[in-house]
This record gives sequence, structure tokens and C-alpha cells, in this order.
Amino acid sequence: MRHRTKTHQLTQEQIEALFERALVGRLGCIRADGYPYVVPMHFIYHAHALYMHGLPKGQKIQSIKANANVCFEIDEMIALMDQNVQNPCDVNTEFNSIIVQGEAHIVENPDEKKEALTKIVAKFTPHLVDKELPEKMINGTAVIRIDIKECVGRYYC
Repeated sequence: MRHRTKTHQLTQEQIEALFERALVGRLGCIRADGYPYVVPMHFIYHAHALYMHGLPKGQKIQSIKANANVCFEIDEMIALMDQNVQNPCDVNTEFNSIIVQGEAHIVENPDEKKEALTKIVAKFTPHLVDKELPEKMINGTAVIRIDIKECVGRYYC
């Protein structure tokens, strides 16, 4: 492991702050044919888990049902560090990132599902948070919970 990957780790508080401000992360899973499948997802962080929603059928749902082991990645590029650099190989990036290893579950519990969807509404469309979620929409939406097994946050500046 390179030196900076050991020394440039985000604290738990910094990781949680990045989970709160990041709007999109990438869910990585393994398809039935053995190929990786990565898809961008809106998400929330709640009770040491990640929640996301989507259609109840499709590649990610099939992949999760076949193999619950997943990865989730978030990054934010803060700046390109190219000032006073003469050699293109010396350009670097100021960034924060998180890589999660976990186990994904399709949420079946109606209360957990509604709570997650309500928190998703609050994060992404706070002006609609006082609106009741229609039961039909709750029932027709898949909610995925990733139970975090390992989480590493890194930065460089």
C-alpha cells in the first residue's frame, strides 16, 4: 500500500458528512454471467446502512438476489492541482472518496421501506417532505439496503 493511502484516511465524522452531502454513488455488483455491473444511484445513509430505491425488476435486483455482496463508491473531485506544474505527470487531484463493501438486501418490511423512501424524499426533494407517499408507489418501488461491512474514506489535498 502506498504511504498516502495509509495516512490520508477520512475520519468517521468526515465519512458521514460526505455520505450526507453526496448525491450520487455507484453500486457495484456481479451479474449472473460473472461480469461486474456498476450503476449510479441516489442514496441515503441511515443507521450505519445505505438505502437506495429503483424499479423492482432489472439487472441490479437480479444481481443482488443472486449475490448479495456489493460495493458502493462515492467520490468528490475538489480541484485539479495543476498550478505551477511543468510536467503533465505531476498533475494531481484534490478529492474525497468512500468505498463500501457490504451486503445488499431488498427491503421487504413496509415500515423500513416507507422510512427509507421518506428520508430519500427529504434529502433530494425537501420541498415535498410534507406530502404523503402513496401506498401504491411504496409497494411498487424496490428499496435496497446495504449493510456496511467495511468502509474506507480517503482524501488527498
